[in-house]
Amino acid sequence: MNERWFKLPNNRGVIRFNNKSLEHMYSHAQTRWNKPEAGGQLFSKTPESSEVLVCCATGPHPTDRRSRCGFCPDVKMANADRQNLFSLGYYAVGLWHTHPEHTPAPSIKDIRTTHEYLQAFNGEMEGFLLITIGNKGTPLNMSVCLATLTPKKSWVELNEIPPESN
Repeated sequence: MNERWFKLPNNRGVIRFNNKSLEHMYSHAQTRWNKPEAGGQLFSKTPESSEVLVCCATGPHPTDRRSRCGFCPDVKMANADRQNLFSLGYYAVGLWHTHPEHTPAPSIKDIRTTHEYLQAFNGEMEGFLLITIGNKGTPLNMSVCLATLTPKKSWVELNEIPPESN
């Protein structure tokens, strides 16, 4: 498996997903009709860098509420993940979850949740990622979006950079 890179808007840098984070998310893809949605958080040690390396993905947890077309994380477990990883030098940079579709796209609820999550940082974060993993493709199709709040609320889908340009 290879890393995947996505370009940030306005030449502000790139988001790079390492193999470990990708393998974790891919392992929960809804590749069977009875597999429920899964999700969690994404972490980086370099959130302020022009090359943000997403090196850790958490979740799902046994106490999450999951269905074929829905995922609601256990907030206590998500907070524990964040506190534990922060103590190790990792910062939350986004959320991930699966969708039961070939070419995933975030729902209105996904967009709203991501903006709410970003607002909870009270200005400490400029942007927050939402990754949606589909169930087809090699590697699996994924949507990578960036939510921002300033100068106004916005939502941008990031473009993948071909491996030869990294």
